[in-house]
Amino acid sequence: MKAFVRSKKGIACIVAIALVVVAAAAVGGYQYWYYLQPKFQDYTIELGTESVGIADFMTQYAEPSKVSFVTDVSTVDINCVGDTELTLKHGNKEETVTLHVVDTVAPVVEFVDTVVKSIDYVPNPEDFIVSIDDYAETTASFAEEIESVDTYEDLYLTVVVTDASGNATQQECLVSYSWLAESYTLELGTELTKQDLLLNEAQGEELIDQAALDEINASGVGEYTVASTSGSKTVYCAVTVEDTTPPTLELKNVSIYFNETATLDSFVASVSDASGDVELRLMTDLKNGVVGTYTVTIEAEDANGNVTSADATFTVKKDDVAPVISGLTTITLSKHSSAPNYLSGISATDAVDGSCTVSYNANSVDYDTAGTYYVTYTASDSAGNTATSKRKVVIDHDSEDVSNLVASIASSLSNDPEAIRDYVRSSISYSTNWGGSDPVWYGFTNKSGNCYVHAMCLKAIFDYKGITSQLIWTTDKTHYWLIVYINGGWKHIDATPSSQHRKYSLMNDEQRLSTLSGRTWDTSAWPACE
Repeated sequence: MKAFVRSKKGIACIVAIALVVVAAAAVGGYQYWYYLQPKFQDYTIELGTESVGIADFMTQYAEPSKVSFVTDVSTVDINCVGDTELTLKHGNKEETVTLHVVDTVAPVVEFVDTVVKSIDYVPNPEDFIVSIDDYAETTASFAEEIESVDTYEDLYLTVVVTDASGNATQQECLVSYSWLAESYTLELGTELTKQDLLLNEAQGEELIDQAALDEINASGVGEYTVASTSGSKTVYCAVTVEDTTPPTLELKNVSIYFNETATLDSFVASVSDASGDVELRLMTDLKNGVVGTYTVTIEAEDANGNVTSADATFTVKKDDVAPVISGLTTITLSKHSSAPNYLSGISATDAVDGSCTVSYNANSVDYDTAGTYYVTYTASDSAGNTATSKRKVVIDHDSEDVSNLVASIASSLSNDPEAIRDYVRSSISYSTNWGGSDPVWYGFTNKSGNCYVHAMCLKAIFDYKGITSQLIWTTDKTHYWLIVYINGGWKHIDATPSSQHRKYSLMNDEQRLSTLSGRTWDTSAWPACE
């Protein structure tokens, strides 16, 4: 054994074993050292950081596959400045670290370099700020104390924006005290006044030249400058005259016949614009000559490109309406007259053609025989529509006609006065008409009339028959009838078709009086009836 240990091979084996022992000891020591190293560390973020992860807290000694959060990170508010302790785990070992949320960034501010205000303006830091970008609450203030002003001199102020963590951004800004606004926009067609340009209606009106405003009002769309001076200070207002208002367009519906023509102008009732220059455009085809109803669209564009659109109804009609014949009044002629000028005063008008030719036919008129005749008039338009109308022609009767008429009626009747009365009463109805100048002719031809007409028609037949009678009336002339001489005495007889006068057929004075509703007659003027 000793020999082996002392041999080269033994020595090599001993050395090898020793090296293994030494290596094993070294490995164990390293592992123990590594175990003792911290796996996590504190972490600092800037306010506004959107999120944190476990890797942000890991040291170089942590193994990613063994790490996890013990603390529920979703409950941690990283939107507030401050410290929060978190517990993390590496394998089975837990460690506590601190999350620091800090705010070291000053607000990002967009300032207004200059504000133009009237002299009564009290400076407000907010008026100089367009926008603020910061994750904390901010306040705006002036770096210096503000004193009141009584002149139009410019005032420089330092505007400071400070966040909740004390970070601040500042800029020197200018208050330009003025009586005139920096700019004003005017719609074309609207009158520019001094009050439009003043910052304060009560200050500076006398400093504005009215002639400059009149010149702008007389001009069109464009950019203009109004200058105004007070003492050594001159201020300017940029006036923009713009046209954003479309033209006013009013259309009317159009109706024509198929052989007529409509144009764009036919539909325009009115069009106006402040620019004074309007272009009209027909947006649909006009179907002239095509019967039907259509929608027509018209656009109006002014010189500055503003457009108005409107619709109207377009109707194309077929001409199926005949002309209208006018002047067809009744003609009254005496017997044996010559034919009159039947076209005098007669006209025919057509909706399409206007005046049309009129013809007539008067062949039925017998100028030698009393009666009512009709003349036929005819007028046609170019579309073939024909109008036909009749005109009454009256050939007036004379005494011979009256006598012949009475004779023809009387010849068919008996000589019984009561039968004759009954014929008149039944053949002539009651009306309020007195029968004009010839009540007998009127009553027998028109078959109507009042009590006077009935009485006169009855008397005409009595006279023809040779029956003695007299016309009688009440003292107030509100009723007429006859007294007839019959059987050696006089009797009242009434042909008026009324139950009041039918009460007695032939009446004595007493009976007649009872039917007159309190009226009477002059008994001294007519024979007594018994």
